[in-house]
Amino acid sequence: MTDTRGRIHPRFISIGANRIPAASDWDTNSGIIAYGAGNVVALWRIDETETSPSGVIATLKGHTDKVSAVRFVNDTPDSSSILLSGGVDKVLRVWKLVDTSDALDIPRYELLGQSPPHDGSIVDIAVERAGGRHNTPLEGEERNGKSTIIASASADGSIKIWRLEISKEGTGEVLTLLQTLTTKPKYFPLSIALAKLSQTGDDEVWILAVSGSSNSIQIFVGSTLGDKSDFTHSATLTGHENWIRSLSFVREANSDDLLLATGSQDRYIRLWRVHRGSTLPAQSAGSKMMIMGQALSNKAHRFSAGTSKEDYSITFEALLVGHEDWVYSAYFRKDADGKVRLLSASADNSLSIWEADETSGIWVCTARMGEASGMKGSSTATGSTGGFWVGLWSPDGNNVVSFGKNGGWRRWFNSGEGEWVQKSAVAGHIRDVMGVSWEKEGKYLLSTSLDQSTRLYARWKSSKHRSFYEFSRPQIHGYDINSIVSIGPTKFVSGADEKLMRVFGEPRGIAKMLEEMCGIQQADMESLPDVASQPVLGLSNKAVNTAPEENGEEGEEGTVEGQAYPPFEDSLSRHTLWPEEEKLYGHGYEISTIGCSNAGDVIATACKASSVSHAVIRMFETKTWRQLKPALEAHSLTVNRIAFSRDDVYMLSVGRDRQWTVFERVTEGLEEYEAPYKPMQVMAKAQTRVIFDGKWVPLEAGRAFVTAARDKTVKVWELQGKEWGCIETVKFEEPITAIDILDQAIDLEGGRFVVLAVGLESGAWSVYKAKVKEGGGIEGWQEWIQVDGYIAPAKAITQIAWKPTGEDKSFEVAISSEDSSVRIYEIQT
Repeated sequence: MTDTRGRIHPRFISIGANRIPAASDWDTNSGIIAYGAGNVVALWRIDETETSPSGVIATLKGHTDKVSAVRFVNDTPDSSSILLSGGVDKVLRVWKLVDTSDALDIPRYELLGQSPPHDGSIVDIAVERAGGRHNTPLEGEERNGKSTIIASASADGSIKIWRLEISKEGTGEVLTLLQTLTTKPKYFPLSIALAKLSQTGDDEVWILAVSGSSNSIQIFVGSTLGDKSDFTHSATLTGHENWIRSLSFVREANSDDLLLATGSQDRYIRLWRVHRGSTLPAQSAGSKMMIMGQALSNKAHRFSAGTSKEDYSITFEALLVGHEDWVYSAYFRKDADGKVRLLSASADNSLSIWEADETSGIWVCTARMGEASGMKGSSTATGSTGGFWVGLWSPDGNNVVSFGKNGGWRRWFNSGEGEWVQKSAVAGHIRDVMGVSWEKEGKYLLSTSLDQSTRLYARWKSSKHRSFYEFSRPQIHGYDINSIVSIGPTKFVSGADEKLMRVFGEPRGIAKMLEEMCGIQQADMESLPDVASQPVLGLSNKAVNTAPEENGEEGEEGTVEGQAYPPFEDSLSRHTLWPEEEKLYGHGYEISTIGCSNAGDVIATACKASSVSHAVIRMFETKTWRQLKPALEAHSLTVNRIAFSRDDVYMLSVGRDRQWTVFERVTEGLEEYEAPYKPMQVMAKAQTRVIFDGKWVPLEAGRAFVTAARDKTVKVWELQGKEWGCIETVKFEEPITAIDILDQAIDLEGGRFVVLAVGLESGAWSVYKAKVKEGGGIEGWQEWIQVDGYIAPAKAITQIAWKPTGEDKSFEVAISSEDSSVRIYEIQT
């Protein structure tokens, strides 16, 4: 077995963000953004260097359901990065950065421990440093680490207070439960925030703010001693008129006061001041404030805290007005010079930065990013883009990021003088990825998903690492898309739950962009349509001759030609569609698979079926898109995969009925529009469970194909005279869900070898090789590379596709998975 790190490298990971504001955070130590993506935590590095690529560089596996909360803890004994994650699986997990020595500088996080489960999904995590008595070793105990007080909120209406303790050796209990609080009257918590109440004195006194499906904020105050805490309800802040989705504390630079920002679905952000002392702050001496002609209550909420029972007050500070829809997040940042800024994200498709005026102290919006919601038609109920779900500050404050309902991120960089310029970010599918397909010559990769979109990835030639980026979103559909296949340089076919296939052709704008940015040449570019658009409430992308103008505001961001960077998320979702050229009918149920001949002259399709009449394979020729009759009958249940031999002489189908069928091509005596393939051999009960995949070996290895099934075996079948027989069986420890074979044998030490990639139900995958015998044939399948589980997908692999080989000695393979990711790996011989 070969060392994974030396032989195989993940070159590209595409995966979209969970649409949950609390499920993302930016690490001040490593500069990495972590975000929930399905059941995994994705790690994103925003800028590439000479030694490190940008983009999603790793995914952390461990959660058994959707990740809904992510937080970094930065102040640790050895300055390492600690990551907390919680999810719908009700468990809080603790990860530690243990290694970045990989050749591609891929950070490796280790799972240190996890909490006992909540009674409901974890919805938010709050972190604050502790620095006092509980770090003193107890009698008979030596503590070489430091502890942190954290809180986790659950959908069951509870908030748990934990002590997080990380030893340098990584041993001992990581999480200790100190207290469980309950919201009264009970409501659904959406956000919590935790802060040290005072920076002076020996008491460790904290303030905890809780908000959610209520129009008020509950304030709890407490201290910790030993393995207990005594948080009690101290105040209820009222004023908002709808659910409160975001909370954030910050300490002012020149005082001991805390500011609390609260963002609500009533479109407003309120600021509150937490002040120590019996005397109220000067600006809060009156009982009411007038803003926009409206009287706002400025009631002082008083409480005492700590062993000395010091007096504190919470008063209303400011009302920030400017967003036109729900405010999803509002996060403070304190710069090195003590300046406090607030970043807010809203469903109105904008991010806003707020600062207090140095002279008057009035909070004003100093920068606004995104789009005006009225011009884009966005709203919480009917918006096509769905707004921004979170806003995050970079460690240096010069970058901000956010994502929308498509799971794609957007990033802005402060270029100076208050101007924020949009930069490249990451995007990906947000539901199971069902298929991938390389263009016939490997120029680009297509993927499709149950999130009803199809995406195109290509290598950007300006990248220091020749990295892949998403350059087009050819199909945005109204049905889940199950299968995709490229049929030429400018065309592909996809099949969805709507029971028909759609044929798409590349528009000229995309072709020019790929030529300029990726070096992909198209011979007949001038014959291509200009662009495509999708009519309102329609599913068909129509070809149009001129690009649509949207209020004249799109400018450089909206174009896809002549730009120096891959398209941004807003451009991808609106300006990179491919026009639809044809619809192919005939099937009675959801499309299950599509295969295309290597010559690209015919395609074969199948649908989900429970009877012989629906389990047929239908064929279409690709010039006029006429269906070729008759439909091919051989299976009794759903056909899972169709594959053509390298010279198109044979066609293989495998299905849920546990059988495979080999069809032979007929070249003479065919009537017009007659199907050119006829059944040659049917192998009933070829394997004991459903067969998921089947692929042909290269011609130099003889006439043979490989099948893979749920029965945990891969079988090799070879043509022996006029029939196909099994010559070898390879056993695995779990079901095999996808396979693919490199299109030609390669030279390795000791001879020529056929290379097979095998994907399993758990997301693990490996590479096998078999030696080509002199005179043809293959023998001795053995594992060549066992892929490190850290860089493998987290759920079942749905399809594997080797990139068509070139002259390089490195080989690339694309993998799609139910964990919503598309991954490209490079294998070096």
